[in-house]
Amino acid sequence: MQVTRRVLGAVTAVWFAIGVAVATATPGPLLFADDVAYLSMARTLAGDGSSALPPQPPYGFLYPVLLAPGWMFGLDEAGMLTYARAANAAVGALLVPVLYTIVRKVWSTDRLPALLAAMGGAALPALWLTGSIVWTERLLALLVAVTFLLLVRLATSRTPGRALQVTVGAVGLFATHPRMGPTALIVVVFAALITRRSIFVRVGLFGIGVVAFLLTEWARRAIADATFGSSGTYDAGDLAARRGFGEIPDMAQHALGTAAYLTLAGTGILLIGLVMTARRPVVGPALLGMLAGTVAVAGWFLTGVGRSDAWLHGRYVEVFAPLLLALGFASLKHLSWKPAMGLVVGAPIVAGLIAAWAGPGNNWNTPRSPVMMLGVEVSGAPFGSSFFEPGAAASVSIVVGLVLWWLWKLGRSAAATVALAGMVALGVASGLEGLQQLHDGNISGQTAGVFDDSDAVGELYVDSARVSPNLIAALAWEVGFDRTVDSLTPESTHLLLPPEAQPPAGSTLLLQFERGTVWVIG
Repeated sequence: MQVTRRVLGAVTAVWFAIGVAVATATPGPLLFADDVAYLSMARTLAGDGSSALPPQPPYGFLYPVLLAPGWMFGLDEAGMLTYARAANAAVGALLVPVLYTIVRKVWSTDRLPALLAAMGGAALPALWLTGSIVWTERLLALLVAVTFLLLVRLATSRTPGRALQVTVGAVGLFATHPRMGPTALIVVVFAALITRRSIFVRVGLFGIGVVAFLLTEWARRAIADATFGSSGTYDAGDLAARRGFGEIPDMAQHALGTAAYLTLAGTGILLIGLVMTARRPVVGPALLGMLAGTVAVAGWFLTGVGRSDAWLHGRYVEVFAPLLLALGFASLKHLSWKPAMGLVVGAPIVAGLIAAWAGPGNNWNTPRSPVMMLGVEVSGAPFGSSFFEPGAAASVSIVVGLVLWWLWKLGRSAAATVALAGMVALGVASGLEGLQQLHDGNISGQTAGVFDDSDAVGELYVDSARVSPNLIAALAWEVGFDRTVDSLTPESTHLLLPPEAQPPAGSTLLLQFERGTVWVIG
C-alpha cells in the first residue's frame, strides 16, 4: 500500500471517529475540580462571566482556549461536554500524522511501517480513555510530539528561525499546564545552544523564550483571576517551601514510580524507543532532557500527596507515551535481539518490583489507583477490579512486548498491528468498566440527576469559602453555570451550605451530602 496524504488523512479521520466513540461511552465529567475548572476558564474567555467556583490550583489557559468556541456557539453544559470530547478526539487523532513524520525523519523508515508505528503510538488505551475527561493530557501529548518534531527539524539546519519555532512549541507546553514549565525551559535552552550562530544570537533566543514564559504566566494569572477571583491557590514558591532536602528520598521514590508506570504501560517496546532514540545525535539528548524534566516535576509535585496513585502515577508522564511507543516500533529493526529481550523482559520485571515496593502498603484497591484512573494498558486491574497487582501487570506487559517485538522483528508489521489492535481493544473495554465504577463512586456520580426539575432552580447560591470545591462543581454542572453564584441575590432560590451552617428562616432541606447541604429558600 502506498502511503499518500489521502491515506494518512483517512487514518487520522478513523482515529478521530474511534476517539469520539470511546469518549462518549464514558460518563463524565469525571474529576470535577479539574474538568469544571477548565470549562469555567473557557466560559470566561468566551465572555460569559466568571465562575462561582472557589479559587483553584494553577491551570494553563491553552486548553480552555480550545474549549471557548463551544461557549461562544451557545452550547449548554451537555453540549460543551460533547464538544470537549470531540476536541480531545481531534487532537488525539492529529498525533497520527505528527508521529508518522517523526518516525520518517528520525529513523528513515519506509512509509508503510512508519504509518503503522504512528498508528500504534496513537492507540494506547489511556489515550482513548482520558479523551472522555476534560483534561489537558490529550493536548499535551500532541504538543510534546510537535515540539520534538520541531527539535528534529532544528537539528538538520540549526537556524534561528527554526529555533524560534521550537520556542513557540515550548511556550505552548507551558501555556497548556504550568507543570510543563521545566520541560519547556529545557527545550528553549537546548534550542539556543545548538543554533549555529554567535553567542549573542543564542542569548537573544534564550531571552525571547524567557520573556514569552513571563507573558504566558501573566496571561494565565489574569484569566484565572477573572474566572476564580484568584491567580491560583499555590505557586512554585509555595510548593518549594513545603519540600526541603529531607523529602528528596520521597521525591526520588515517586519519580521511580512514575518511570515504572511508563514502563509497564508501554511494555518494553516503549523503553526501546527511548533507549534507541537517546543514542541519536542531537535529538536523543533533547528527548531525554524533556522526559527527565517531566519525571522530575512528577516526583517533586507528588511528594506529600495522600492518595494511592501518587506512587505509580501515569497522568503526568503519559504524555510522552505515544511518541516513545512509535519510536520504539520504528527502531526495533535497528536493535539486536539480546538487548531487545533485556528491555522487553527485564525492564517490566524491574518496574513491577518498583511498583510493589513504592506503594504505601496494600492500598491499591482504592478508587484513585493508577489503573482505575487512566485505563488498563497492561491489565493490571482487569475489567473493573479495583485491586492492582504489580506482578500481574509486569507479566502481561512482558507477554505483550514479546508478541509485538517478535512480529515486528520478523517484518510482519501488519500482523503486529492486528495483534496490537486486539490488545488495545481489551484494554479499552477494561478501562471503560473501571472508569464507570470510578464515576459511580465519586461526587459526580452522587450528584448526577439530583434535581428532578433543574428549571425550578432560579439561582443556586454556593458558600464557596467553606464547601468542598468538588461538590460545588458537581452541583454547578447539574444546575448550570449561569444559575450558580457565590453571593446571595433576590433571584436566589436554593443554597449550598456547609453541613453545620444555619440556613435562613423558613428554608427547607432538599439534599444532604457528606460535605454540604442544599436548601430551598422558603
